[in-house]
Amino acid sequence: MLKRALIVALLVFGVHMADAQLTVYSEPVAAVDNIPPAPVTNLQALVAMDSGERSVGLTWNLSADDALSFQASVGGAVVLSGDVRGYRVYRIDEGGDELLLATLSSGISEYVDSTVEDGASYIYSVRSFDLDNETEIDAVAGSDEDRARMVLVGGTTQVVVETKIKASMRIDSELNLEDEEAVGVFTNQFIERMAALLSISPQRIIITGLAAGSVIVSFEIAEPDVTSADEFSATTVLETLKSEVAQGTDAFDSLGGVLSLEDNSTSQLVPVTAPLDRNGDLIVGWFTREGDQVDFDDFFLFADHFGTAQGETGYDARFDIVPNGRIDFGDFFRFADDFGKVIANASVISGG
Repeated sequence: MLKRALIVALLVFGVHMADAQLTVYSEPVAAVDNIPPAPVTNLQALVAMDSGERSVGLTWNLSADDALSFQASVGGAVVLSGDVRGYRVYRIDEGGDELLLATLSSGISEYVDSTVEDGASYIYSVRSFDLDNETEIDAVAGSDEDRARMVLVGGTTQVVVETKIKASMRIDSELNLEDEEAVGVFTNQFIERMAALLSISPQRIIITGLAAGSVIVSFEIAEPDVTSADEFSATTVLETLKSEVAQGTDAFDSLGGVLSLEDNSTSQLVPVTAPLDRNGDLIVGWFTREGDQVDFDDFFLFADHFGTAQGETGYDARFDIVPNGRIDFGDFFRFADDFGKVIANASVISGG
């Protein structure tokens, strides 16, 4: 009797199971990466000079997890740990307001902030981030590393921003790169047409490479010679070229026509050795970097910019010694303090 009751119960249970519907969830389940990347180290904010305007150059050591995708098997699945997707650059102004300046790719360890004001102070942070986390720099308040990320925009230039203007243009041509004569004719015509289009000297256009397919011409644009002050800067020239290509210029039609133009320009921060007197004190009036003394050549150069303000033609932040956005008598009196001084490390700076 008990056995029959058990069989009946199992049959009823089976009927209910047959009627039941199995629910399958197909929505993706997101995995959360709770392991933040290592912070950047040795962040430094330096007074920089970029085309006659003051800026702030930032340098740092990459996160130890940059370009590192550590993989570990967990329950048969492979997960990423501590990878770096990039860096976010932040700035705090004197009012305490924080601003996100830029989001950079991994592998980048320099940034130039050209939106600063002369005489202002700023505090910078560079935070590494992955898919789910952002890591603040690890600096104890008041430590050397903490002070290194603070900067007063003014005084001596610590780094110079050196920008190399370069690009690559794809031309619709079947040029045989093994035919030296044809390559020579092509490159000469390319330079001539670009120089004519941009109204610059052909010597400023430097071909750095050719690639097959539709011909890819890689080139650099040099800065104008000091004797050709009427020519535009390399940056302006490239912007003009990009505008002309965007508008469908026919300047290169005889070569096959332009298919695309890519800006490959790069910038780097180059440290500046500060001029010092025999006592090791800083000299700010040696503008010409000629000879070994602050003399009348430096004075005449200063006088050429005297009276100009930031944003006006002729303003150059190098001569705004006491930074206030104007080259005035405050700067003149500070220059006068240096007049006649001998630069003890002049040969080191000039490479002599």
